Amino acid sequence: PLIYTMDAKKELTKVNPSDLFSSFYNTNMLSSYSSFTSIYSQMMDNYDVLNEQYDVLAGHWPKNYDEMIIVLSERNSIPDLLVYSLGLRDMDELTDMISKIMSGETVSVHNDPMTFTYEDLMKIDLRLIENTDLYKYNKNYNVYTDMSNDADYMKDLYNKSTKLKIVGVVSKKEGTNSMALTPGVVYTKELIEHIIDYSSVTPIVKEQLKNQDIDVFSGKPFKTKDQNLDLGLSDVITIDNKKLESAFNIKLDQSSMQKMTMGYINDMSNAITTDTTPAKETYTSVFIELATDMLNKIENVSINEIDGYVNNYLNSESAVSIIKKTNKYALPKSAYDPSYSSLLKLLLQNYISTYYAVDSSLTVDQTNLVATANSDVINRVIDEFKTNPLLIGAEEQMARIMTETLMKKTVGEKVGELTQKLTSSIASAFNVDQDKIASSFQLKFSEEELTRIISAMFTDKEANAKSNLLSLGYQNKEEPTMISFYFNSFDGKEHFLSFIDSYNEEVKKNDEESKVINYTDTTGILMGSVKTIVNAVSYVLIAFVSISLVVSSIMIGIITYISVYERTKEIGILRSIGASKHNISSIFNAETFIIGLLSGIFGIGVCYILIPIINAILHHYTGNIPLSASLQIKSGLILIILSIILTLIGGLIPSKAASKKDPVEALRSE
Repeated sequence: PLIYTMDAKKELTKVNPSDLFSSFYNTNMLSSYSSFTSIYSQMMDNYDVLNEQYDVLAGHWPKNYDEMIIVLSERNSIPDLLVYSLGLRDMDELTDMISKIMSGETVSVHNDPMTFTYEDLMKIDLRLIENTDLYKYNKNYNVYTDMSNDADYMKDLYNKSTKLKIVGVVSKKEGTNSMALTPGVVYTKELIEHIIDYSSVTPIVKEQLKNQDIDVFSGKPFKTKDQNLDLGLSDVITIDNKKLESAFNIKLDQSSMQKMTMGYINDMSNAITTDTTPAKETYTSVFIELATDMLNKIENVSINEIDGYVNNYLNSESAVSIIKKTNKYALPKSAYDPSYSSLLKLLLQNYISTYYAVDSSLTVDQTNLVATANSDVINRVIDEFKTNPLLIGAEEQMARIMTETLMKKTVGEKVGELTQKLTSSIASAFNVDQDKIASSFQLKFSEEELTRIISAMFTDKEANAKSNLLSLGYQNKEEPTMISFYFNSFDGKEHFLSFIDSYNEEVKKNDEESKVINYTDTTGILMGSVKTIVNAVSYVLIAFVSISLVVSSIMIGIITYISVYERTKEIGILRSIGASKHNISSIFNAETFIIGLLSGIFGIGVCYILIPIINAILHHYTGNIPLSASLQIKSGLILIILSIILTLIGGLIPSKAASKKDPVEALRSE
């Protein structure tokens, strides 16, 4: 849903989807960042599960399409991102912080804490703006132009739009492990169905559904190679003949005046184009030159110095001189700095990593790699970076901006030159009114209107009817692109995944690859990572325990051997009165058995005494989560048996040695 609000400065602001990263990356990359920064999400509709997991702190659960709730991760605490996304703080402030962070600057925030009641949160004014309402039909060119940058249009649209009511505030119950809802603002599935139903009856959606081959935004077939706009003289400029006549005090011939201005008009028509190829080539060539110049100048630069090094380089004379090669497009250096800075930092990071693989002699700390200039590595890294998606995305975005700026500049200059030439050539022969001459030539569009029409007639290479319909909020309900499942237990989830895997194997055997179900087990991925960490820790602990057990067994063997040595005379007496070798061995085995039994019982007893203390400390520092240490009686008995076995093993050799002692020699010892 497209959600707007009036922010802290009383300015209209879009809060969903989030545009936090839109100024740094191209449109194709924004979806991943939008999901990361947006706090608006759809709720599951199983109210029994929701009531088990959440306490309703105020209001009630949403029931209608225009109702939403706020989900807090903790009682009496609201995250900063949620505050910004509700318009309670200036969103430009957050955008500025993100911009500084991505430029490598340090950000200091000195905002005073804000306090709200639940009722205050439920009074926030959020509005649903339908995606289709953002576009206005231009019948002259048969295109729909995006009006989202027209402040007056958007303000009027906001006032007419549907108000979304926050009807409740909830927080997870104490002791709840899982959370069915994402913290933030949550809406119902009915809201999505409302958007689909609304868009399905709008003219723009009907037009796109009617003709799947024509892009309603550009009026051209999808993936067309013809990027030139069909704008003629009468489309761009109007000439007021009466004003011209009054300016010269003579009757002017319209055809001769049009012929006089035809050269300028042709120049202006040629300037109006959507071909961004020259701008892309200029942007990329300047970047390659900047990268080559920067990398050839580095001397022992480390990973930790990348941000400062790139920022200093972009302010150097050589960098300024290279960026000046884009002056044709009338954009200041500051317009290029953010994109070039991000790309150069990533390139330098790749270069240092590649250089380290070739020559690691400069690096002392493995966590802070160091590199210097190397022409072979430079050429290789730059060649590989030319296909980097970030570079391609930045190239697309900046090329459009550069092309639009150049068009505005060229049209403005040509109109000015035309007016000046007509004025200067005729003024010497006639008493003319220069103001009337200037006003007789008028562009049919304002600068904003011309920009919107040109932008609308750009054809996106990857656009198709389906993507256009999705951007307009339309989707065939019978053709879902994704289904989400929620399970009550891990066993249920595993059983379901086994079912899907079996199904996929069956359809693959039947050569029906198109029927294979692709899924993402988010919980499984998270649990897999947790299991890997737990297993690693467990293996380390097992290693330590194994070492301890081996050492303990050796010590028991040593103690038993010393006992045998000190009781040699006793062994001799026992043998002399008829004790067999087996009897002597059994005496020492019995002693080691008793040692193992008593040590095992003592260890288990200490564990049972310490467990309540450990649980009290654990709950104190983890917020009373349902996690407790325990030792089952069965496990305790197994550990005692293990202790007995290990002590018996440790005493086998000494007891065997005792049984083999010669009785005569044993009696002589003292």
